[in-house]
Amino acid sequence: MKQLSILIMTTDDTYRERSLAAMGQAGVVARGCTTPLELFGLLEEVDCHIVVLDLSELGELGYAVITRLRGAADLGIVVTGAQLTLEARLRCLQSGADACLPSPVDERELACVTVALARRLLPTIGAHAEPGPPTDTGRWELRDQDWTLIAPAGVHLSLSANERLIVRALLDLSGRSIGRADLAAQLASEGEAGRTTGARSIDVIISRLRRKAELAGVTLPIRTVYGSGYLFANP
Repeated sequence: MKQLSILIMTTDDTYRERSLAAMGQAGVVARGCTTPLELFGLLEEVDCHIVVLDLSELGELGYAVITRLRGAADLGIVVTGAQLTLEARLRCLQSGADACLPSPVDERELACVTVALARRLLPTIGAHAEPGPPTDTGRWELRDQDWTLIAPAGVHLSLSANERLIVRALLDLSGRSIGRADLAAQLASEGEAGRTTGARSIDVIISRLRRKAELAGVTLPIRTVYGSGYLFANP
């Protein structure tokens, strides 16, 4: 699987740098530029899956840029911009945008929106990745910036933000248990990425994750350790 790559085009230097930092924290490779000319130049040089396009200063040119970007196969498009009226947003979507976010938009929200879009695009992105050798190691693994949990048999489970954080924490401990309070604290430390906290909430998240695995035909090896919490029984 290729690593998720995003290009961000905006003339706002401060916002661009904050957005690039937020993308980096989300595990995404992100690059920035200021003009459509730079943008299309980068698209010829680097592998890109999603473009974030600020229309604030583009006017009518912005819709033409969206249309041209849509001509690039399997490319996700997120549009931002000041004073994006309903009519402007509709026109952006009709031109080929996947999402429209009126400015000001928090860079953390922008990162979450692009990653969510990537989760839908990932099967397509993976289809263009060069095939590699079999990777059945007999272990459960996280891939796609930890948004996909892969069973030893090859079954893929798409994770929510909270599921992603919990599974990552459990796998990092290599079979050792971790308490519910510690898991809740890790969710809380992630800010917007983990809004659900508390021991009961952890139980609910894990219960839903187990059910998701069952529906996919696999048994999730998350064990309840009474008086302690949970552990991931990875071979």
